[in-house]
Amino acid sequence: MEVCPKCHTSADEILETGFVGCEKCYDLPSIKEVVDKMYGGKRHKQNEK
Repeated sequence: MEVCPKCHTSADEILETGFVGCEKCYDLPSIKEVVDKMYGGKRHKQNEK
């Protein structure tokens, strides 16, 4: 897995903790995949009443 060059957070760490290390993490393809898996997509969805 890739590691962020700025904060040194790995995709495995993001999956484990649920937290992205910094804004540069989103530039790495493997980390983008992990975030998409965690949150189920790229669009923010609001609760409907």
